[in-house]
Amino acid sequence: MSRHRKPPPASRRVVRGILAGLGAGFVAALVVPAAIGWRPLTVMSGSMSPSIDTGDVVVTRPLAATEIAPGDVVTFRDPLDAHRLITHRVRVVAVHGRAVDVVTRGDANTGVEKWSVPVDGSVGRVVYRLPRLGYALHPLAMPMAQLFFLGLPVMLWGLMTLRAIWRSDSPPRRRHAAHAAGVWRSVGALRAQST
Repeated sequence: MSRHRKPPPASRRVVRGILAGLGAGFVAALVVPAAIGWRPLTVMSGSMSPSIDTGDVVVTRPLAATEIAPGDVVTFRDPLDAHRLITHRVRVVAVHGRAVDVVTRGDANTGVEKWSVPVDGSVGRVVYRLPRLGYALHPLAMPMAQLFFLGLPVMLWGLMTLRAIWRSDSPPRRRHAAHAAGVWRSVGALRAQST
């Protein structure tokens, strides 16, 4: 006689559905834009507070240098450190020959940055932000975390497979276990005969 499990209560199914929907929404908000050339970036300072806070993820799309306008929030290379990206609001734009000169300032800052980009170049324009998501994503950029999160699904799959094999609470699984035991008895008998 097989045992039947009770389905989880409706409230638990609703909570699981909501969590799955939120998780899928966050994944879609990060993965889909990347597939079309947009770029998610974690904000590491409060220079754009209160419109963009530390720990927010901003998603940027490429914007031609000649389309930059005052009021745009753009991401550009720091004029003093080419390895660092800055996301600030555009104050002034002027085209001079083959360069677009830009003045930007963070909403919470008093100082400005002056920088240039070639007329055929581009910057990232902020399309939307995901509040506080960067606190969860930033640690995932570390190599050990990436290894863990790549290995975790494989380990979980393996454990779930082993659990399904070892569970013997339903007749088909018992038959499978009995068959496997019979095979091992046969192997043992063959070994005994060969010695």
